Order: sequence, then structure tokens, then C-alpha cells
Amino acid sequence: MNFKIATIGLLSLFAASAQAAVIGSDAGIKADIVASGNFNNAGDDGTLGLSYNGKEWINWGTHSSWTWLSASNLASPVNTLGGNNPLGASILASGSNFVLNGFFDGLTFIQTATLNNPNQIGFTISLTNNTGKDITDVFWGVGLDPDINIAFGTSNYATINAITGLGGNAAVSASGSGQTLTLANTTSASAFNIAAYINGGDCCSPVDPAVALAAGQILGYSTNSDDSISLAYGLGTIGIGKTVTFGYSIAAVPEPETYALMLAGLGLIGFTARRRKN
Repeated sequence: MNFKIATIGLLSLFAASAQAAVIGSDAGIKADIVASGNFNNAGDDGTLGLSYNGKEWINWGTHSSWTWLSASNLASPVNTLGGNNPLGASILASGSNFVLNGFFDGLTFIQTATLNNPNQIGFTISLTNNTGKDITDVFWGVGLDPDINIAFGTSNYATINAITGLGGNAAVSASGSGQTLTLANTTSASAFNIAAYINGGDCCSPVDPAVALAAGQILGYSTNSDDSISLAYGLGTIGIGKTVTFGYSIAAVPEPETYALMLAGLGLIGFTARRRKN
């Protein structure tokens, strides 16, 4: 079954016709993605930014999620925290597809978001160099502050956070109240320098991906506090007219009762198939 619901991309050619795109459903993972490509952090506590089974994950207290870009052609790094839209991006709707367009200092940015299955959203990023010269020291980061427990009526902003993969398998998870959010790379390890990162002691500041890569957090490193989680990409040099493409996913681990229902469903399918065969 193909669960692809919406595609969101960034180019630099058109004017905006929409300011946000919702992907997913309350029966699984769901996100409100704004023109910058970030999750919507502008609403009140509990409003949709990123949720699972109707429980909001990030818009509590200090709402924090971001992407980060730094490169030799930029005077300073840029990030999308707090509604920033440094690429001047916008969303264009076309049928079931949503297109975000942006262009900044000679760099074209295309982002797609796809509902891979009811519990996972996949993101693909493409950066194209239109500056007429090589762009060096390109870094990209993506991260968020998971406040899973708050959605269940507690006052506990802490989550159990862990580095669960390295390199091409880079991944970091946050767990609380029976739900687990996992941010994972989906890019070939041979192409770029990639790392997962937990920003211990800081829930809400955007993380410089160069700092995250240098930290070298090991597999199994974990915290139990109000920390942000992120992925960092060292993309190296983008040659004249060249494009680099990389990706990541945000996924929810179903709760135990959901697993039980899934297994029961698979058992029923198997039983029915055996009866038909007999």
C-alpha cells in the first residue's frame, strides 16, 4: 500500500499560494509544515506542530524545532527557529502535492515531505549551487525539542533520549509516556559526514551541526532530561551548478496495544489464508 499523502518542495521560482501544509492524520503521525520547511511553532500550547495519535509532541512551553544551514557563501549561518524563513520560501499547492519554493544567496533549496506509512514522515533535501563558484563548508542540521510527556497531562518536560545509530545509520530517539519519537538519517553514509546529537542541558536553542559533528556522541549515549535531539550533516563542497541530496525521517514507535492489534491482524490474515488454501 502506498501511504504517500503530500509532497513539499522548495524551489525559487514562484509566489506563495499557501502558508502551511498538513501531512498525516490523528490516527498516526501528523505534522503542520510551514513555508520555511519547519514545523509550525506559532500556535498556543498543544496546537499542531508534530503529533502522534492526536498527542502533540513539540508545541509545549518553549516551542522549538528548526533547520540550520551554514556555508561559505553565507555571511552567517541561518536557521528556521521561531518562524524564521531565511530562504524566503513559500508553499505552492498543486492537486495533492504541496511545493515550497525558496532561494537565498545563489542557493536553491528543494524539500519534499512524504508520509511513508502511518507512523513515519520522510524528508528529502536538495541544495543546488547557482552562485558561479564552489560553495565550501556546507553544513545542514535539523532538530526539535520533544515534550512528549506534557501531552499526557504531566508537568514533566524531560524525555529519555538516546543515540541509537551512527554514520549512515545515524538516529536519535526520545521517549516518554509510552511513546517514542525517532529522528533517523536515510542518506548513504559514504556521501557525507552524518551524526545524531543530544543537546544536554538545552531544550530549545538551535544546534550548530558543525558542533554536533565534532561532539562525536557514541552509540548508546543517553540522557533523561529536557534536551533537544537533532541530526547533523557535513556536506562538504557543492561545485558550480551541482546539487547535493540527502534525507531523514521522523517516526513514531507504536504503543504496545497498537503492536498487539497489528499482530492480531496479521494472525487473522494468516488464519484466513490457511482456511482458503485448505
